[in-house]
Amino acid sequence: MRAVIFDLDGTLLDCREGIFWQYEQLTKEFDGAPATRKEIAAAMHGTVDQVVRALVKNTDADFEDILKRHDDLRIESLVRLRLYDGVAELLPILRRVGVRIAAVTSSNHHSVNALDSLGVKKYFDVVVTAQHVKNPKPHPEGIEKVLDYLAIPATEAVMVGDTITDVIAGKRAGLAKTIAVTHGFGRLEELRDAGADHLVEDIPSILDVMDARVEA
Repeated sequence: MRAVIFDLDGTLLDCREGIFWQYEQLTKEFDGAPATRKEIAAAMHGTVDQVVRALVKNTDADFEDILKRHDDLRIESLVRLRLYDGVAELLPILRRVGVRIAAVTSSNHHSVNALDSLGVKKYFDVVVTAQHVKNPKPHPEGIEKVLDYLAIPATEAVMVGDTITDVIAGKRAGLAKTIAVTHGFGRLEELRDAGADHLVEDIPSILDVMDARVEA
């Protein structure tokens, strides 16, 4: 396998507590009561706009004001962000064996900044955010942009994510494999039903199923 394409939030970046806190605060401020963690987890399958629209029920508030407050809370939530165990060790291993590394995220530049602040952005050849595409996951546009940039065929790349949108996007792009990690926002049954080729419990286990090889 010549390339691995990662989702970020919930896959490489352990942002669960920060995201729960962020949307609890956002819905409390605009709706008068915080959304439940079950509601927040269920909504975490789209773009920022889609997630905010799904969770904030106050139709009287200006949507741009809601998004601005969302961004402010996102910045505050970054203090709770960390890498999942094994990420800092896996990325340099992949580079050493000749595997190209990319990311496709439905989030914005904040997640990219987080990669930088956590010291791992240097391992990525390209990161495609929601700001770079017209059609977010599960549409394959972001993955196709990565493949074009890397000049690598879909059959030589794998997708690693934590939600069904990651799995579906990888399938639609014709990737060799889709690998779902179960420590993020996706439920095990959903990931299995979406057709993930492999289910792994943690980041280090990716190496066991992705068939990485050294390039000639």
